[in-house]
Amino acid sequence: MNSRGNRRFDFILGIMKCIVSPQSLFKSVLEKPNLTKATSLILVIAVVAAWASFNYMSKLPLTSLLQQEGGGMFPEQGQLMIASVVMTLVGVFGTWFTSSALIHGFAKVLKGNGAFNNILILAGYASMPLLIQQLLRLVDSFIVSPEGALQIVGFLVSAGPLLNPIASAAAHILTIFRLWSIVLLVIAVRENYKVSMARSTVVTILSFTAVLFISTFLPLM
Repeated sequence: MNSRGNRRFDFILGIMKCIVSPQSLFKSVLEKPNLTKATSLILVIAVVAAWASFNYMSKLPLTSLLQQEGGGMFPEQGQLMIASVVMTLVGVFGTWFTSSALIHGFAKVLKGNGAFNNILILAGYASMPLLIQQLLRLVDSFIVSPEGALQIVGFLVSAGPLLNPIASAAAHILTIFRLWSIVLLVIAVRENYKVSMARSTVVTILSFTAVLFISTFLPLM
């Protein structure tokens, strides 16, 4: 029991170090890489994000939204809630794996020397800002009113035709927390592939540009 408590404390301490001193954390992680810990963090992010999405969908007054759209067929609210949870879970894990794979590919092209398993682990730790984002969303999902949820959805529906798919995906993906995570990834790429900061930045930007295009066709986070 004490050993399990120590492991939990070390895990939480590692997450905090990702915010305070990411470079030293990434170096220590690479000494003893553990995919289970990184996957656990991504799982927590996915569960919190799915919970928030479930709450938002449960508060949507779909009859009002249907009137706003001028009638027509609309799925049952229960179906939308389940679909929202599934898509959120798939999106979080999909973005994590896809961005890591793209980073690995671009890094190899630029003569980087590092393992895919390691960048997958480091990318998990670099996702810590997203946990903060999803915790804030979860809190908001409990206090937002149905009218507030309807206003958010109504804005997205009305603004959708004015934005091209790439711009819409960028607005969805490139939040301040995602940008924070990308900065951490730049550091992670440099540590894993032993490349310069300039090459690390290029690799990370290329990878998330590709994710941006992919997200116009797939429900990525």
